[in-house]
Amino acid sequence: MNNEDALKHLEKLAENPALDMGANTAIGHHEGDSEYIYRILSGLVMQCHYAEDGERQVCRVFRPGDLIGLETVVEPGLSLISETLTPTVLMRIPVARVRMAQTNNPELQQAILRLLAREVVDGYNWKVNLGTGSAMRRICRFLLWSAKDDHCPLPTRDKLGSIIATTTETASRMIADLRRQGVLRKSRSRPLTVVIDRDRVRQKAGDFWDHRAA
Repeated sequence: MNNEDALKHLEKLAENPALDMGANTAIGHHEGDSEYIYRILSGLVMQCHYAEDGERQVCRVFRPGDLIGLETVVEPGLSLISETLTPTVLMRIPVARVRMAQTNNPELQQAILRLLAREVVDGYNWKVNLGTGSAMRRICRFLLWSAKDDHCPLPTRDKLGSIIATTTETASRMIADLRRQGVLRKSRSRPLTVVIDRDRVRQKAGDFWDHRAA
């Protein structure tokens, strides 16, 4: 069973219609609210933890095709908050429905194990890409991570700073530098995105592990 086949087994349990959300909105997947697994159909979602002093610690950013909350099938109650970075469409799969179905469906059980393994690998790749290297390398890796057809949604500067673990001022300065160098430019057809010069971004990113990068 490959990942696509595994996803099809899970999607059979989804609710309709999909959830259409605006940018910068909590989707409700946090401690005490683990009723759904979400599959991102479009958009970007940031998963983070807020410290007592309000500091935001970003664990990962999810993109189209990713699942959020699959681990709650076996381990509910993680104290993480997921927020949309861009307008986002989410498929909702009730956790209770998954738990009930997997008891009599070995193929679904195998699919869940397969997808959990993919989540481990994707989380590891995120940690390597966004947790190592200079701030410029991390920001360029994020652009490659989130780009599709050379179009990349650009989060607000404060969230971008949190994602690459630097200050808002540093994130702003680097984006301005990339614009001046012609590495980034505004998109005329998609106003909420920037267009990247992929080859030049890759040069600045250094080593980049991501088999799903377009």
